[in-house]
Amino acid sequence: MSSTAIGEAAEATTPPPAPRWRRLVTNTSFQVLVAAIAAAIFGIVAPEAAATLQPVAKAFIALIQMLIAPIVFLVMVTGIVAAGGMKTVGRIAVRALIYFEVVTTIGMLIGLAAVNLLPPGLGVAPPAHASGELSSYVSGGAKDNSFGAFLLKMVPDNAVNAFASGSIIQVLIFAVIFAIALLRLPDTISRPIVDGCAKLSEIFFRMIRMIMLLAPIGTFGAVAATVGKYGPETLTALMKLVGVSALALAIFVVVILGGVCAMAGFSLWRLIKVLRKELAVVLGTSSSEAVLPQLMERLEQVGCRRSVVGLVVPTGFSFNLDGVAVVIPICVVFIGQVYGIPLTFGDQLTLFLVFLVLSKGTAGISGSAFITLANTVAATSLVPIAGLALVLSVDRFLSLIRALTNVLGNAVATVVIARWEPGGLDRELAARTIGLSRPKVVQGETQ
Repeated sequence: MSSTAIGEAAEATTPPPAPRWRRLVTNTSFQVLVAAIAAAIFGIVAPEAAATLQPVAKAFIALIQMLIAPIVFLVMVTGIVAAGGMKTVGRIAVRALIYFEVVTTIGMLIGLAAVNLLPPGLGVAPPAHASGELSSYVSGGAKDNSFGAFLLKMVPDNAVNAFASGSIIQVLIFAVIFAIALLRLPDTISRPIVDGCAKLSEIFFRMIRMIMLLAPIGTFGAVAATVGKYGPETLTALMKLVGVSALALAIFVVVILGGVCAMAGFSLWRLIKVLRKELAVVLGTSSSEAVLPQLMERLEQVGCRRSVVGLVVPTGFSFNLDGVAVVIPICVVFIGQVYGIPLTFGDQLTLFLVFLVLSKGTAGISGSAFITLANTVAATSLVPIAGLALVLSVDRFLSLIRALTNVLGNAVATVVIARWEPGGLDRELAARTIGLSRPKVVQGETQ
């Protein structure tokens, strides 16, 4: 058979590309958007029925959370072994923690500036009494907020319990110790274990992709329950607080994260386009944890090495919550404004220092952002605890913009740290996916 005939036969057997409408309908981002719109309408039309759908959203997020601890462990172990030694791991960790502290500090300063320049609490009536839902947060945050207690929470007293409770920090510590032990064993013993971890991680990521098919259902339950429970008027309640928080977060993303991306030589907009499916799920569920495993996989596809992704992303979800760093100070000062309690520069400096510690102590806990807020209010005693009821009424909407910023902030951090790390970033792949600037070549040499 001639080459022409073979080509014609191949063309005849190759299926035509799917129509654009079919690709759109099967796109997860489009499905999540349609589900959110339909859920909002359903919540308005049948609020009582919609309010009962909260378990649907919680079940979807629980399915994701079920796999987070093992995925973090497996990716961390294989990443540390791939890095080649603890010297490399230590260098990545130190760079990551320095980056996290600098960026979250800038986020806090932006939040404080926004709430002082555009005081959202003026003209808002104080709540008559705290919400019944408030007691669980306040009591949960009133136990022991000392730095020593925080350190004790980091160290797992039971390896199985670290996985069962989903404590990311404890799983990270266990994974680091496990990986160090592997590095000290002969290759004949360690290699099969590392290969097994790599194969297991593939299985868990496949499970995540299967669960993500349910994302539109989870989104429908979350949005319908919110609108049904609080009513459409919630969309306009306390819009000053939500608006100032959204403005501060937008400035943080555009100016700070955008500036960091520009200095690192890649495009923030291109990175957002790459992460659009993950961000759509966050938009629907208001949970950053719902996309942690997918984010790790996506950043590897962007060009970040597993040794960097496995260490930076899980650590970032505990220490680099940019959205929380911006919004929590706004909420505390907002409560003071509502009650007519002006916070001086010294008060806000105290708030700043207390938050730096407490924001780490509740990382990885469900509803950790509001728990952090309750802890901060209780520890500083600057504003009445009853004022938390006001924030709780709109926390669903605040959590949405916080989660989006958290995910995007950790994605930027991972790419930046991978760029710093020798061999941490596949530059050719990153140039194609996120517009990483290529190094200049002079006389055949890379500068």
